[in-house]
Amino acid sequence: MGYSREKSINDHCKVIKHILIIEDSESLLNHLKQRIDSHFLFNCDISMTESCARDMIRRKRYDLIITDVYLPDSTGNFIGELANDGYRIIIITGQDNDESRSKLMELSIVDYIMKSDAKTLENFLIKTIQRLNDNRHTVIGVCDNSKQARQTTCSFLQMQNLAYIEFEDGKQVINCLNSEDTCIDFLLTDYEMPGLNGLDLIRHIRHSFTDDKLPIITLTASDKPHLLAQCLKAGANDYLSKPFTNEEFLTRLHLNLDHLYMLQKYELVIEELEHISIRDFLTKLYNRHYFFSQIVHITADAIRKNIPYAIIMMDIDFFKKVNDTYGHHAGDVAIQHLARVLKDTARASDYCFRWGGEEFLVLIPTSTHNESYQFAERLRKVIETSSVFVEDEDLRFTITVSIGVALGVDKDVDHLISKADKMLYEAKHSGRNCVKIMS
Repeated sequence: MGYSREKSINDHCKVIKHILIIEDSESLLNHLKQRIDSHFLFNCDISMTESCARDMIRRKRYDLIITDVYLPDSTGNFIGELANDGYRIIIITGQDNDESRSKLMELSIVDYIMKSDAKTLENFLIKTIQRLNDNRHTVIGVCDNSKQARQTTCSFLQMQNLAYIEFEDGKQVINCLNSEDTCIDFLLTDYEMPGLNGLDLIRHIRHSFTDDKLPIITLTASDKPHLLAQCLKAGANDYLSKPFTNEEFLTRLHLNLDHLYMLQKYELVIEELEHISIRDFLTKLYNRHYFFSQIVHITADAIRKNIPYAIIMMDIDFFKKVNDTYGHHAGDVAIQHLARVLKDTARASDYCFRWGGEEFLVLIPTSTHNESYQFAERLRKVIETSSVFVEDEDLRFTITVSIGVALGVDKDVDHLISKADKMLYEAKHSGRNCVKIMS
């Protein structure tokens, strides 16, 4: 059997945006609506009575219903009907006792919360809605040799807006993880399974996937504490001892999912910061800092192979006149235009940099005298014959560039940059809009 993310059961996963809040306290109802609307840019519908809510539900299918247990006109079976109709429900209740909690968690619901101060309710609901929306991108692997156990677990996952793939044993999980497109983001596995037990499965997975890349929760009916300890030591993120309550299962699952999403968002922030640190803000070309971080490898490779690398320096002719004639915004657009031409003209192996102001640099890792000149001349012609278009001002104009080229196998890159800069100077003093290359 082949496994992929596309084959996960995910028809039930959707963006949570159509929300109905049912609460008989007008002040709390308006507070929750205002906070949720502003946080998610939604427009939640609201109702203070069951009868009004029923009318609204007949007219519209909601992605999520948030409801108080006790309403002035409660019929006593409203929440059960919603659950039977497949609605995702978050319950707000004022009753804090074991019997009440047990009855709530017997229902197929997203979660419940005790009624308390408005801020606590607000925080809980916003976090839960955010998690539901994050969940739709997550695929959970459910590994258990019992079909009934898998179906029970998957019904919980479906209510949490999570996609899932079922596995009958550990070997199926390993086959999935060995596929080109890793098909799961999170694993729930039983401990007692024929062939490969949960502990051996965890050990195998941790050879390739760290606990922050593929979280694992172990489910076990064993009454031997050392087995749970061994699973954690082998790399499980958490465990649940059977039998466990629905609430305990969901709470452990939510904690581990929240941790996973936090790490994923942290990684995205790091990637963005790294991107910003090496890119010019205006043109998105590489900046000087990135040039000097890469040039060490380029020069070492050039010396080892005895093949020259090329430095091509250029700047926009009469750029001050562009700013004075058309304005500084048009000058920025001209710089962006030149950057696009550079990216479109350069090879994938070449590096393009904004060197400063209207000055640019292209680093060609391996080149010849003729290749470098031909590239620079082709670039000059494209810039000369293309138009700069300032869209919001409906303005078109053309620019030209002067270009200086230097090649070498010199470890002292500053020396080669100086030569290219000298060639650029000669191009400027030879009438501009031309290429000069070191002989």
